[in-house]
Amino acid sequence: MTLSAIDLTIVGSYVLAMLGIGYYVFRKAPSFEEYLVAGRSMTTPILVCSLASTYYGLDVLFGTSEIGFNDGVVAFFGYSELSLGFYVFAAYGLSRKLKAARFISLPEILERNYGPSAGYLGAISSILYSIPALSLFALGRISEVMFGIDAHIGALVLGSIALLYTLWGGLWAVAITDTIQFVFMCITLAIAVPLLMSELGGFEAVAASVPETHFDLFGGIPIWLMIAYAATGISILVDPAFYQRIFAAQNFRQIRNAMLIALLVWGAYDWLVTAAGMLARAGVEVGALPADLHSNDALLTAVVMALPIGLIGFFVAGVLATAMSTIDSYCLVAGSNISYDIYRPLVKPNATDRELVRATKIGIAISWVLGYILAFLFDRLMSLWVFNASLMTSTVLVPILMSLFWKGRKTRAAGVLSFVFGMLSVIFYYFGISQLGVYDETWGTYIWTVEIGGTPYAFWQEYSLFFSLPMSFLGFLIGNVFGHSAGQAPARQEARP
Repeated sequence: MTLSAIDLTIVGSYVLAMLGIGYYVFRKAPSFEEYLVAGRSMTTPILVCSLASTYYGLDVLFGTSEIGFNDGVVAFFGYSELSLGFYVFAAYGLSRKLKAARFISLPEILERNYGPSAGYLGAISSILYSIPALSLFALGRISEVMFGIDAHIGALVLGSIALLYTLWGGLWAVAITDTIQFVFMCITLAIAVPLLMSELGGFEAVAASVPETHFDLFGGIPIWLMIAYAATGISILVDPAFYQRIFAAQNFRQIRNAMLIALLVWGAYDWLVTAAGMLARAGVEVGALPADLHSNDALLTAVVMALPIGLIGFFVAGVLATAMSTIDSYCLVAGSNISYDIYRPLVKPNATDRELVRATKIGIAISWVLGYILAFLFDRLMSLWVFNASLMTSTVLVPILMSLFWKGRKTRAAGVLSFVFGMLSVIFYYFGISQLGVYDETWGTYIWTVEIGGTPYAFWQEYSLFFSLPMSFLGFLIGNVFGHSAGQAPARQEARP
C-alpha cells in the first residue's frame, strides 16, 4: 500500500509536532512531581482527552475491530459495553479515596498498607503490565500495511518517537500530546466509517454480505469466552495509568467528571471500531478486499480503501496517535515504578528531584526496550491483552480493594500471599493449558477439553481470571489469619530539589 506525497507530509508534520511539544516541556525542566503527576494540577478537559486516548489505544482499535471482523456486533454488546460498568465504579468508588490519600503511585498504596515487600511486588506487577508490547506490536503491523516496512523496523522507528517526547517532558508532555491525539483519533474514525459504508453500497448491502451471526448480540463467541473478555475490563480498577491520572487531578470532582465524560467517548469509539471491523468483513465477502486479509489488518486496509488522498494522511496520523498515546503513558508509569517504588526505597532513600527524574527516564527506556522484545511473541492482539490484564488484576486487585474498603485487620502476609497466589495461578493456568490443550486456529488460543461424567468441559486459556482471582483472595485470607498486623505506614517524604 503506497501513500501519496500529501498523506506522507501530513503524517510527517504530526510526528514533528509531537517531538516539538516534548522538547518544549523539556526546556521547562520540571520537578519530579511535575514530571510524574503534572504537579497535581490537571483539569477536567485535559483529563478527558488523556484518559480517552490512553485507555482506548491500539488494543481497542485492532482488538475490538478484530472481533467485529470475525464475530460481528458481539464486539460491542458482548465485550466492550459489559466492561464499562467497572469504569463507573472506578469514577465513583475509587477516585475519591485515592485522591484523598495523595499517593504518587499504585505500589505505594500496597506499601503503606502491607509493608515494603508488598510494595516491591506491586511495582513489579505494574511494570510488567505497563510494558508497551501490544502497542509496539500494532505499530509494526501499521508499518507493514501502510508503509511496506518490516514490522520490527517500523515498531523501532515509530515507537522511538513516543519514547523520545516522553523522556523529554514527562506527564505534561504526555497529557498535551494526548489531547492532540484524542482529536485525531476520534475525528478520523468518525469520518472513515461512513465513507467506508458508502463505498460498500450502504447498510443493506453490508448486512447481506456478512454472515447472519454477525448481527446476533452474542454472536458465535462462547459465553464463557465473552465473559472472560468483558472481565478484563476489571483491570481499570488497578490500572496504574488510571491511578496516575487520579493523582494528577486538581481534585476528586475533576477526575470523576472526566471519567464520566470519557465513558461517552469510549462508547462511541467502541461502536465505530466494531462497525469498521464488520465493514471490512463485508469488503472481503464482496471481493473489494483480499480474501486472505488478516483480521488484525482488516480495519487499516478497509478504511484506507475508502478514504481519499489527504484524509488518508489524517487517518494514518490518527492511528499512530492511538498507539503513541498508550506507549507514552505506560512507559512513564513503568519508569516511575522503577525510580519511585524500587530505586528510591532500596537504593537511595534521600534521592533528589533531579536524581529521581533521571532514574525515571532510565526506567522509561528499560520499559520500552522490554516492550519491543516482547512485541512479536503473540499472534492475536486479544490474547496478549487478556494475559497482561489477567496478571495485573490477579496480583493486586484483591489487596488494593481490601486496603481501601476493608476496615478490619490487615497483615503484611495478606498482601504478599494474595499477590503470590494470584501470580502463580495465572502462570500455571495459562501455560498449563498451552501444554495440555490443543491450539485452535479459528480462535487463536489453546483449549483443553475435559470430559467429566460424560459431559465435555472446555477450558480456554483466556479463562485464567476465573481461577486466579479466587486464589488471590484465598491467599489474602490465609495471610490475614496467620500474619502479624501491618498497621498504616507513613507517607513517603517529598523529594528534595
